Order: sequence, then C-alpha cells, then structure tokens
Amino acid sequence: MTSAFVLLYTFLFGLVCGSFLNVCIYRLPREENIIFPPSHCTSCQARLKVKDLIPALSYLLLKGKCRYCGEKIHWRYPLVELINALGWVWIISVFGLTLQGIAALFVFSVSLVITIIDLEHYLILDSVVVVLFLSGILFHFFSEKISLQGRLIGMLVGFAIPFLLALVSRGGMGGGDIKLCAAMGFWLGFPGIFQAIFLGATLGGILGIILLITKVKNRKDPIPFGPFLMIGFFTIFLFQDELLSWYWSLF
Repeated sequence: MTSAFVLLYTFLFGLVCGSFLNVCIYRLPREENIIFPPSHCTSCQARLKVKDLIPALSYLLLKGKCRYCGEKIHWRYPLVELINALGWVWIISVFGLTLQGIAALFVFSVSLVITIIDLEHYLILDSVVVVLFLSGILFHFFSEKISLQGRLIGMLVGFAIPFLLALVSRGGMGGGDIKLCAAMGFWLGFPGIFQAIFLGATLGGILGIILLITKVKNRKDPIPFGPFLMIGFFTIFLFQDELLSWYWSLF
C-alpha cells in the first residue's frame, strides 16, 4: 500500500508538472518555444514571478486575474494542474512506484496535452506524437511484456486502420490521428492497438450521437477524435488484461 507521504509528494509534483503542461498546451500550437521566454502574462507580457506561478493556489489568490494588468486568467490553467495531480495520485495509489505506474504518469500527462490541444485547436501536433513514440521506444527497453515484433506490428496496424478510414471517409480522419495511432500502436502492440481504437471510436460515436440529438453539434461540425483515442490508449495500457477477462466472462 502506497504511503500518504508518497501520495502527497505525487500530488504536489503532479501540480508542478501540470503547470508545465499548461505551457506546452498554450505554446506548442502557436509554434513557440516552451522554455524561452520565461513564463509571462499572455496579455500584457509582464514576466511572472514565483508568487504568480504557484500551481492552482496563485489562481485562487489572484482571483483568476493577472496581477499586473487585471486580465482574466483562463480557468483551464488550474483545471489542468489539478487534473494532472489527481490523476497521478490515482495512478500511484493503484499501481505504486512500479514500471507500469511510472510509465502511466507520463502517458496520462501526454494524453492530457493531446486532449486539450485537440479540443481547442482541432490539432494533433507532430511534436507531441514524436515524443510519445520515442518514449514508447524507451519503455520497450524496460518492459518485456510485448516483443519488438509485436510493437512494430501494432504500429503498422495503428497506422493502417485510421489511414483506411480516412480514405473511405474522404478526410473524416486527419493525418494527426493517423500518426497518433501509429505511435499508440508501438506502445500497445497488437491486438492492444485495435482494442484502443475500437474503444475510442465507440466512445466518440456515442458522444457524437448525443451531441447530434441534443443539437449541440450538427452533421457538418467537426468533433475532435484525439481525446477519445487517448482514453482508449490509456485504458488499454493499464487495464487490457482486466477488460479482456471481463469481456469473456460475459459469454
């Protein structure tokens, strides 16, 4: 059982890393450097001090406004920090400081970046996909669960399924989705990537139907698929065996 001290440290570190995720979420779609210049107000460009950068707490103390110009700070900033911190606490409480648990922290945070950027900009950035793929290669050297051949097959299947769907739908899936699925495939191997895409597509289809019925969206409105792919990816990465056992128990 994970100690309270470890969970507290995980929460605090998750908040700090969540702050960095916010930098990535804001700057990467704008093709800005994520290191330089240092953190600043996006409205008045004033350089932020340490007291302005305390994750979540600064937002509350400043009442959601910039200390220097009074411009509102987007509520997404504390939300991302808290989601990342709470997600990390849950992961460590369930899986502990194991290889899978530590890898899951990274997967969760990358999934959060991809999800928010896709929701806001309808983009899946090559730079983030490359980071996900390279981290998958690193993970392979420490994990013996899936062979290199299995990962390569997963990558090819991950590329082929959305590529064929894009051809059939004539652009219904973007190039970012295709490359993302290929990177996911290297992480999950086969049949893990098929299960992740199936789960993501199912969830996306259900939500799409709900949005159409409630008239929140119409048939021509785009619905970002990246968030659903990341849900499928994260779920299969952590719970593939449990889900398969549950599925076969139904028959």
